[in-house]
Amino acid sequence: MLSRGAYYADVMGQIDVQRERKRLAELYAGMQKGELEEIAGDVDSLTPVAREALRSEMLSRGMEAASLRAGAAGTPVKHEVPRPVMIARYGGVPEALLAKSMLDSAGIESFLGDENLVRLDWFYSNLVGGIKLMVREEDAETARALLKKNIPEGDPKNDWES
Repeated sequence: MLSRGAYYADVMGQIDVQRERKRLAELYAGMQKGELEEIAGDVDSLTPVAREALRSEMLSRGMEAASLRAGAAGTPVKHEVPRPVMIARYGGVPEALLAKSMLDSAGIESFLGDENLVRLDWFYSNLVGGIKLMVREEDAETARALLKKNIPEGDPKNDWES
């Protein structure tokens, strides 16, 4: 069972995969048969999502796509779920939303844990350890640097994680 405020990384990852699948399907649908065959010739360079979208497009056109099955190229198919990292805690909603919007503006995907619980009653903030700002593991250092650069030094409202 997931604890309160748990980061649903698998849901977040699915959103990106679905968007990418749709984008690739539209891209491949606009290509000529020869272009699709050329891409299929270098199947090892494709991501699993791209391989799946290409296979679907080729099958819908009645083309041979047996070599595009997942794992057929000799590379194992891995669906890695991005790992969440808590980079900051905030006692109040306004500070947390400001930090999240700064990350959003920089193109860093983020998530506020326990935000809705604290919105119900601010007193719950102490109970759950504040509102947690979480990002993907690979974005953590960049996000921390961005937030530290843009927050005044003497701001006691932030509890930065090391």
